[in-house]
Amino acid sequence: MITPAVLRAVPSGEIFIKSRRTRQRFMGILIANMNAALNAAGVVGSVKRRDNHEITVVTQDPAGATDALSRVFGVARIDEVLELKFTDLADLTEQVAARAAAWVTGKTFAVRVRRVGEHDWRSRDAAISIGSALLERSAGVNLSQPDVTVAVRVNRDTAALVARSRPGPDGLPLGTQSRALVMLSGGIDSPVAAWLMMRRGCPIDMIHFQLECNQADHALAVAHGLIARWGHGQPTALHVIDFEPIKKELTAQVHPRLRQVLLKQLMTEAANLAASRLDIPLLVTGDSLGQVSSQTAANLVEIDRYVQAPVLRPLIAYRKEEIVSRAREIGTYELSIRAREVCDLSEGRPVETAATTRRLRQGMGRLRDGLVEESLGTWETVAAADWFPGLPLTPIGPAPAIRNP
Repeated sequence: MITPAVLRAVPSGEIFIKSRRTRQRFMGILIANMNAALNAAGVVGSVKRRDNHEITVVTQDPAGATDALSRVFGVARIDEVLELKFTDLADLTEQVAARAAAWVTGKTFAVRVRRVGEHDWRSRDAAISIGSALLERSAGVNLSQPDVTVAVRVNRDTAALVARSRPGPDGLPLGTQSRALVMLSGGIDSPVAAWLMMRRGCPIDMIHFQLECNQADHALAVAHGLIARWGHGQPTALHVIDFEPIKKELTAQVHPRLRQVLLKQLMTEAANLAASRLDIPLLVTGDSLGQVSSQTAANLVEIDRYVQAPVLRPLIAYRKEEIVSRAREIGTYELSIRAREVCDLSEGRPVETAATTRRLRQGMGRLRDGLVEESLGTWETVAAADWFPGLPLTPIGPAPAIRNP
């Protein structure tokens, strides 16, 4: 019979600066999300809160469990540990040295000991004792940049020797903040913006404005991949609205230099109306200040002018290289680069970088009344958990399927 492995998930330090009541709520949500991640990965494991600062997971699939838990927001680190019962410092030193000797052979090392409980020795005494026992097998002690760190967590008469460690995404547990509606282009930026909001505890819905020159199915595939990897424990709806009639109206009626800004303004207005119907208080975009001409400070101010909901832009100060790097880390980059983002309607002319309110109102005035409201009549949606690439969406019109939990 295989002996189950013991993992210790260390929650984000941010959780412990909250009030006692908030901390209890956050920990409850975190444990529920961890269970959801294990279930989604098909990993059997028992998740229990050990004390105020640790959660244990007992499983016969430590690699699978570690991989799943490393994508749960609110988890700072996952350690696979060997639990040791000891009688005194000499016994502890002997047991740790017997197991860690192979790890430090021919390498520099450091011993880190954290201790809880009453002992007749200090953490530093234990580190020195264990280090002395390992020194002969190693290439020496290096406390600043060791090849190997021997980490020991002592709790009264039990010690946990960390065999392997993997960082989690940290942040706040998903579901501890208000829901947000993310405007999804399908390109590189908006999925990263969505991930950053999720790391701050916000469950999300995603809304995509379909045009003939972009790919709604590809955008939704990016969203599906993001949620499958990172959305454990919270429902997510994917919404699509047909914006092709609005694009055609803009092309026919508005000067090319204003079309791109007006298109984003109308999309943001439509997203605001959709968020209101869904009872979602926040809008999120993947805008980065100055990245393209429609994302200058002046144009972003104008784009938000007719929107009541707060528009959050978590990438506002990111460079493109930083966004790409994060997309690679979270696993959305490869899908995103295959999609075409919102089309260029400027016909090769420079986009107005500081469109005035007066000029934009004049351009808006050339469009038919009620265009945005008409577009919401094409609303289609699906729950991310029930959809995968290739399946059709289910039209729901103005009746939202998922509301704020």
